[in-house]
Amino acid sequence: MNEIICRTITVKGTVQGVGYRPFVYRLAVESGIKGDVINSDLGVVIRVMGNSESLDRFVAALTRQSPPLAGVRSVDVRDSPLDFLPRAFTIAHSSSGQPLEIDIARDTAVCPSCLAEMLDPSNRRYLHPFINCTDCGPRYTIISGLPYDRPKTTMSAFEMCDDCRREYEDPANRRFHAQPVCCNTCGPKLKLTDASGNILAATPPLDGAVGMLAEGKILAIKSLGGYHLACRADSSEAVARLRMRKRREEKPFAIMVKNSSAAQRYATIDASELTLLESPERPIVLLSALVGLTEIAPEVAPGLPTLGIMLPYTPVHHMLFLDQRLDAVVMTSANITDQPIIYDDSTAFETLGPVVDGFLTHDRAIHMRNDDSIVRVVAGKPMLLRRSRGYVPEPLPALHNVNGLVALGGVLKSTVAVGRYTDCYLSHFIGSVETTQTLDAMALAASHLSKTLGVATQAYVCDMHPNSFVSAYAHATGLPVVKVQHHHAHASACMAENEITAGALSIVYDGTGYGDDGNIWGGEILHTTFTGYNRLGHLSYLRLPGGDEAIRNPGRIALAALHSLLGKKAAEALPWMPDDEKSAVLDMVQADTSCPLSSGMGRLFDAASALLGICTRRTYEGQPAIMLEGAADVLETGAYGSPLSIDENGISIDGAALLCEVYDDIKAGTPVPRISARFHTTIAQATAAAATIAAQQCECTNVCLTGGVFQNALLVSRLLPLLMQAGLLPILHRRTPPNDESISYGQLVVAGARRILQK
Repeated sequence: MNEIICRTITVKGTVQGVGYRPFVYRLAVESGIKGDVINSDLGVVIRVMGNSESLDRFVAALTRQSPPLAGVRSVDVRDSPLDFLPRAFTIAHSSSGQPLEIDIARDTAVCPSCLAEMLDPSNRRYLHPFINCTDCGPRYTIISGLPYDRPKTTMSAFEMCDDCRREYEDPANRRFHAQPVCCNTCGPKLKLTDASGNILAATPPLDGAVGMLAEGKILAIKSLGGYHLACRADSSEAVARLRMRKRREEKPFAIMVKNSSAAQRYATIDASELTLLESPERPIVLLSALVGLTEIAPEVAPGLPTLGIMLPYTPVHHMLFLDQRLDAVVMTSANITDQPIIYDDSTAFETLGPVVDGFLTHDRAIHMRNDDSIVRVVAGKPMLLRRSRGYVPEPLPALHNVNGLVALGGVLKSTVAVGRYTDCYLSHFIGSVETTQTLDAMALAASHLSKTLGVATQAYVCDMHPNSFVSAYAHATGLPVVKVQHHHAHASACMAENEITAGALSIVYDGTGYGDDGNIWGGEILHTTFTGYNRLGHLSYLRLPGGDEAIRNPGRIALAALHSLLGKKAAEALPWMPDDEKSAVLDMVQADTSCPLSSGMGRLFDAASALLGICTRRTYEGQPAIMLEGAADVLETGAYGSPLSIDENGISIDGAALLCEVYDDIKAGTPVPRISARFHTTIAQATAAAATIAAQQCECTNVCLTGGVFQNALLVSRLLPLLMQAGLLPILHRRTPPNDESISYGQLVVAGARRILQK
C-alpha cells in the first residue's frame, strides 16, 4: 500500500505562460511528493515519486485545481522506472527538440490581484501601466514562438530589475516565469504625443490623455492587440467629428465604461450579460440600451436600440477611468473601414495622424494584432459575433487529422485556420480580404500561427469562388489547393464545434456564397456530412439589379421581387426611391440584364428593411437586417401566410410572395414595428416547416443553424421553440461566430475528412 512508485505525467493544452508549473510545484510540496516539472515541446512534463494513493490525488488535482488561464486538454500518466531519487520537488529549465504539442495562451484582462496592487499607494507597482502576472495580461499578441519564454516575446527588449527577477524566479510567487513581468523601473514606458508624433512633455502621459479626452479631442490609444480611436461618448460633437475623420458613416461604435455598475446606467443587463462583461476575456457585449437614454450621444449607434459596451481590460484603461471627468469613452478599432486593426507604431502615426489629435502609446511592441471580441446573448446563451482577443487562439476540435492544412476562409469577416493533428487553431479577426493590405494580413496570420505551432504547411484550403484574392494567393504558393463550398463550410464548422460525428440537417442563412450552379447562394437547406452535402431546398432566387449596387441599395431587390408579382405597380411600393432609379431597375429586370440571381436570406432581410423605409442605403455590412431586427415590436406575435412550397426541385421559400404581404400590410397602415415582427415570425415558421420536411427526407433530428442571419436574436428566439415542438434538436454556434469568421474552421475540417477518404 505504501510502496514507492515513480510516474511520468504529460499535461497538454494551454499550460505554458499561465502559471501551471508553479501550480504543480505548490501542489507537489503540499502533497509531500518529490520530483520535478518542466516545460517541453509536448506540454508540461512532470516526474513524480511517492505512494500510489498520494500520486492518484495529485493527478486528479492537476485538472480540477488548475490556474484560471490554463486549458488542460489531456493528462497522460505512465509508470516509470525508479531511475532517479529526488530529494525535493523542483522546477527544471525548459527543453525543446520534439514536435510542438503545446497551445498558445490567450490575452486576458488584468486580474483582481494585479488591479489591487496597481491601486495601492504602498505597492511598488502603484499605477504601473503594464502590471501583469501569470493569471493575466498579454500572451498571444506578444509571442513570437514556443515554448513560451521571455526571449520569444516582445518583452525581450526589457531587462528585468533585481526585484522583478526575484519574483520571476520564486516558485511561490504568482509572477514566477510570468514572461511579461516588469515594474515602473524596468518596464515599458507610456508617452503622449500630438498628431505628428511630437512628445507632449508638459504633463504625465495619462493625465494629459484624460485632459484631451475630457476636452472632446480624439486620441489613438495603444492597447493589447492594436490601437483604438477614443473620444467622449457623451459628446455628439466629438463622436460626429470621429465619424467624419474615420469616414465611418453609421456603423455603431463600441464604448468603454469604468465598471459594470456604470454600464447599468446605459443598458439593461441580465446575469448572463453581466458574466460576459466581467469575464477575463472582456469582450464587447451587445446590450439593449435603456429607453430614453440621453447620456450617450445618439451618433454612437445611429438608429439602433443596442449598445456595444466593454469594461477596461488593460491597466491603462483602468487608469483612464480613475479621473472623474470620464464616464463613457468611445473605443473603436483604429483601422480603415473593413481593414485590419492597426497595431504597429509606424503605420499608426502615418495613417492615423490626420484622424486624431494625439497618441497615447508605449514602447512595448505588439507582435500580432488582435481586435476586440464581440458577444451577444442569444436564446439565453452567449453567441460570439467576433472571436478575437480573449478567445484566440484556443483550439477547436476536428474529428479527423488536419495536420498541415491551412484554411484561408472567405472574403468578408476573414479568418484563417491552421490544423495540428486533430486540433484547429482559428486566427484572430482579420477583415475583408479585398485589398493587398488585408491579403498581407491574412498571410501574416497564417504564417504566425503555423510557425508558432510548429506546423509545416502541406496544403491550402479556400472557397470555391473562382475570382478572389484568397484563391489566387492559395494557387500562387504552388502547394495543393482544396476548394470547399461556402455553405458546406458554414455547416461543417457548426457540426465540428458541437462534435456532431454523423450527418446533420443544416439551415445556412447568410448573404453571399458562390453556389454549385454559378448563382449566389445564401438561404440553404442542406443535408451535410464533413465530406459532402445535398441541397434539399432554398430561398427562391431573388434578382439583384446592378449586382453589388443592389446590395448597397436594397430597395432595388425589393422592387425586382415585387415586380415579379405586381408588374409595374411595384414602383408604387418605394416612394422614397428616385424615379430614374426605378426606371433603370425595371429596365434591367425586364431585359434580364445585370441581374444576378441570389438565394441569400440576408438579401431578403435587406429588401424587407428597405421596403419598410427602415434602411434604404447600406453603409456597413448587415446594416439593413440589423436595423430591421431593432425596429421590431417584440410583443407582436402575428405572422403572414406560409411562403413555403415543395415540388420535384425540392423545398422552396418564396421571398417575393412574403414581400408582397409586407407591402399589403404597409398599405393597410400597420405600424412598421409590428410588420417587422411579423416578418421575423413568418421566416421562423417557414424555416421550421422546411426543416421538418427536410428532416424526414434525410432522417436527421439535429438541425444546425449557421450563417450570419442567425446572429439575429429575435429570429433565433422565435425559431428554436418551433423546431423543438417538431421533435428536432436545434444546434447553434457557441464557440465560433455563425458568420463568415467560422468559414476557415469549416474548410479545415472538410479538407481533413476528405483527406481521410482519399487514403
